Amino acid sequence: MAKLVERNSPDGRVGNAGETAAGSTAGLGLPKSLACRAAAVVGLAGVLYRAILIAVDVPPANSDEGTAGLAALHIGEGREWPTFFYGQDYMGTFYSYLAAPLVQVFGTHWWALRLPALVLYAVFLVLVFRLTRTLYSSWFAVFVTGVMAFGSDRVVKDQIIGAGGYSDVATAVAGLMLASALLVLRPAKRRTTLVVWGLLAGYIVWTHWLALPYVAAAVLLVAWVGRAGMTIRGVALAVCGFLLGAAPLIVFNLRLDRPNSFSVLLSLSGATEPAAWSDRLHGAVIVGLPLSSGLCAPSRCATWQLWWGPTYLVLLVAATAIAVAALRRADDGEYRVHASRLALIAGAAMTLAAYVASSSSAMTPVESARYLHYGMVSLPAVLWPLWVGATALVGRVGSSVSADDGGIRRRVTGRSRSRAFLAAGCVTLAGVLFAGLSIATGQLIVHRSRYAGQADNEQQLVDSLRTTGVGHVYSGYWTCNRLAYRSREQVRCAVLDDDLSPGLDRYRPYRDQVRASARVAYVLPASSAMSDTFARSAPTLGVDVVSRYEVGGYQVYVCHTRRPPAPVVTDR
Repeated sequence: MAKLVERNSPDGRVGNAGETAAGSTAGLGLPKSLACRAAAVVGLAGVLYRAILIAVDVPPANSDEGTAGLAALHIGEGREWPTFFYGQDYMGTFYSYLAAPLVQVFGTHWWALRLPALVLYAVFLVLVFRLTRTLYSSWFAVFVTGVMAFGSDRVVKDQIIGAGGYSDVATAVAGLMLASALLVLRPAKRRTTLVVWGLLAGYIVWTHWLALPYVAAAVLLVAWVGRAGMTIRGVALAVCGFLLGAAPLIVFNLRLDRPNSFSVLLSLSGATEPAAWSDRLHGAVIVGLPLSSGLCAPSRCATWQLWWGPTYLVLLVAATAIAVAALRRADDGEYRVHASRLALIAGAAMTLAAYVASSSSAMTPVESARYLHYGMVSLPAVLWPLWVGATALVGRVGSSVSADDGGIRRRVTGRSRSRAFLAAGCVTLAGVLFAGLSIATGQLIVHRSRYAGQADNEQQLVDSLRTTGVGHVYSGYWTCNRLAYRSREQVRCAVLDDDLSPGLDRYRPYRDQVRASARVAYVLPASSAMSDTFARSAPTLGVDVVSRYEVGGYQVYVCHTRRPPAPVVTDR
């Protein structure tokens, strides 16, 4: 552990074990001055890969993305100014405000809605690179950028689907942790950083509470390590920034005619739902961590891809032990670095613990793995022990070559042999990690044809409804708002549950409009329980089926609504 304790360089810049290893790689022709260029090339490849996916509608859109798109459409037209995601009283809609001008200019295409997410991903890479370089080393920052340039199905969905709450909040979390590190490492340059720090914390509180563990870690870091240099003016600047970032949430909850966002969100946490703790741990650690880290195929994890869950925990514990041991030996400058690293570790640990506490980890582990997405910000802390071990082997090889050139022979002890084996294991594990990321990325690319088929089916359905002049439909939750957005509200949809009872309508006016229409269509997935139920119970729904056809994997029943006879008015 003592070998991993950093020392401050004479010029005041924090040096560390990673920089020492980087120096050894520099001796092999990899100078640190190339780190930023290398990271830019790798990051650009990651951005380009995601841009291509967006261009071919991969991954396919879902109804939540359609809901965010409708909000962007309404904002652009000046019709609505939502504070929260339609149909609920939490999750801020800032992403829809970002997308609104693009939807107005380019139309209701999925790629137009996803462009802000692509830009946010690029900003996320820059912030994580800067954070990693500040707390660790330049070439380790390149390594982390390389890990994040890969894109499996689950990771790409969280990064580029234009529903908001993930791409924007992950970027805000990365910015918050970087601002926290800068506040404790550079206390002389605090004013602007404090405002930005408060603004990002407030934005996260407004937009998505799943990232609150990182807000807590950031507050504890700044309050604990940076308290000596904190002034009343500095606290005021941070509070002003926070109030500005959280202003929409605060204003909404001050209105007496609206439900309280805090109580609504707590009621949906799922912590009290019945689920075995063994199932929660399996869903969160064994399944959730590989999925959220980018090591699994679309919507599933093969058994051989589950190794990352336990490995992640081992690395997290190792990173904690390294930071704590170094913290005990550190002077003031080193202390601030290690405390900042511990804040990253704490954010990851609290995020994982919160997910384990939720029943979603047991009941829907595949889809709910997105709740671990913000843990990507802590990957530098998790991967640091791996990097230290791997680069130790590089340094050992370099020193051995130099010793042989000088004719020096060294006695190999049992302790040095153990370290060599440990370093070789870290190199092997890093290679396995990159292989797993590459395979999962390739599995998404192979899956593209199936996703393309889903996009084609959606377009065929929208075109068919437009051609037949059907403007009001009933369908399932995961279909409705996709149709409304893609058709630019030429098709308006009310949600049905599987038993054809009214479902969750994110945008309530649609239900009233569909009910009032004399001509409606039931758009139901072919060979589904909904379609079978409709075939049996259509006469009881108050509609007469005029025509039926199948398009894009859906059964479309065009119906006339039966109206009750008008009351007869007689003269007296």
